[in-house]
Amino acid sequence: MAYHCQCLCGKVNYDVILDNLDFSICHCSMCRKNTGGTGFSYFYTYCQPNFSSSDFLSTYNAQNIAERVFCNQCGTLLYYRHFESNGYCIPIGIVDNLSEEKVKLVSEWYYQDKPSYYDYNEETKKF
Repeated sequence: MAYHCQCLCGKVNYDVILDNLDFSICHCSMCRKNTGGTGFSYFYTYCQPNFSSSDFLSTYNAQNIAERVFCNQCGTLLYYRHFESNGYCIPIGIVDNLSEEKVKLVSEWYYQDKPSYYDYNEETKKF
């Protein structure tokens, strides 16, 4: 199903196809630093986002293994793309009109790096 996504300031909009609404959280220090939070919550897809405009896009090369694409006006992370798998991590917070009853946390990545000051109630696969 296609979902609409947009950044905080609204200057960047795109549509992306998500096969399901299962999401993951990455606890690595880079993702925590990039989001300024407890982790990076994302939907995973192999479908390339379809941007209505690329005027406000900037890209950060993450250690030559991935790219982080963000709005150069408000700083919102738009997606993370892993070069080897060519998969896209779409931040859950930028997806409009989610059916919350269908959204499900299924996995946590770099679980060994998760700080001890928080836990999630859901049973997840831990990598």
